[in-house]
Amino acid sequence: MIDAHMDFNDDMAPEVSLIIPAAGDSTRMGMTKRKPWLPLGGVPIILRTLSVFKEIDWVKEIVLVVNEQDEAEARGPQWEELRRHGVTMIVTGAENRAMSVFNGLQVTDPAAEVIAIHDAVRPFVSADTCKALFRTASKRGAAIPVTPVTDTIKRVEGDKVIDTPQRVGMMAVQTPQCFRREVLVEAYEYAFKTDGISDNITDDSSLVEQYGQEVSVILSSSDNIKITTKEDLVLAGSMLKAGLV
Repeated sequence: MIDAHMDFNDDMAPEVSLIIPAAGDSTRMGMTKRKPWLPLGGVPIILRTLSVFKEIDWVKEIVLVVNEQDEAEARGPQWEELRRHGVTMIVTGAENRAMSVFNGLQVTDPAAEVIAIHDAVRPFVSADTCKALFRTASKRGAAIPVTPVTDTIKRVEGDKVIDTPQRVGMMAVQTPQCFRREVLVEAYEYAFKTDGISDNITDDSSLVEQYGQEVSVILSSSDNIKITTKEDLVLAGSMLKAGLV
């Protein structure tokens, strides 16, 4: 497994296009605003997420993919703040994550070597992890951040346990997930030909895996949480207030 802090001995940084999908309905949060626009420590989550990448000069553009119900706000009152945080373009999302990311991919600069896809509601990813992912994707074709699974996992059907998989080799997957541009484009082309795009594709690397591309992993931090529920929002606020992130 590749450590995010290792020295790659390579001064050639890849040019990166970043896609941030923020088009989900946020039903699990149970609030009137969608998750990316909720305040975290007085600042919208999306701006905290963007601020990480604003400081990485390898990222040449940021494409924000928004829910159609947020589009007028994002292009209007929010645009200047989003632009100051590095957003170069806004596009409308689609019926599922895979197609929302595809909408973003369509407008990225063809010259970008690496396409990175990062959840709008993961505001605590480290710059070191991002750079390790960018470089590894450039060298190997695809790279994702992971953390070891520490809880015991049960496979359940209905109200009964049917299996207890061993934790050895089990990893929880995070973002940004990064791919050489041609790898991601070809993976989408393959998926369209084989009906491989569905609502079940919640993880970008799944498309690349079904295409047959090997995906490398980078050991990440448990701090890189995804804010999905109200409890996650409280946890993120506590981490921020305690200075842990």
